[in-house]
Amino acid sequence: MSKLESLRSMTTVVSDTGDMESIKRFKPTDATTNPTLILKASQLPAYAHLVDEAVSWGRSARRARRTPSPTGSPSISARS
Repeated sequence: MSKLESLRSMTTVVSDTGDMESIKRFKPTDATTNPTLILKASQLPAYAHLVDEAVSWGRSARRARRTPSPTGSPSISARS
């Protein structure tokens, strides 16, 4: 039994890395959401489509929250 397997039998294995290949290889039960790690992963070409999708979603959500003002020009709703 490897050290990792031994640890898995006693505790929860959590990833604390931005190295996506290590996460795939060691298959942790959970992972941290440290902003630095997320930034590192977001800069990898393999995840560019996820960043693009998130930016697109954010822009469309912002447009959806715009409401017309009494003067007819667009304004941000009170929920902003």
